[in-house]
Amino acid sequence: MAKIELNTEAKILDAANSIFLLFGYHGTTLQQIADLAGIHKSAIHYYYRSKERLYFQVVNGVLDDILKTENGLISNQKVYERQRWFLFTEMYNNQICFEKTIKELYLNDWDKKLNEIKELAKI
Repeated sequence: MAKIELNTEAKILDAANSIFLLFGYHGTTLQQIADLAGIHKSAIHYYYRSKERLYFQVVNGVLDDILKTENGLISNQKVYERQRWFLFTEMYNNQICFEKTIKELYLNDWDKKLNEIKELAKI
């Protein structure tokens, strides 16, 4: 089986997902992401413009995964628990940025969605 080569943008997002889920927004640096992705830090700015925009993409992806999982079977329990833990900790350790992201993702019903996420993230 041939290994699929990720493009730079996908490498950045994959690395960001790993690092943000481990350390949260405040514990993550762009240099950590660049090192894991094997790219120069300036590429992150080229593709995502800021740490906040990259965080937005990670949160969006996590929520997509979690919400799909809630409606079906869990394919990877470890990943699912890690994502739930990320949501739980971000709601409390990074409340302002997390809520801002939720407001951007769910313009019309962000408060309802935030309550739903709080229920999903209960540990």
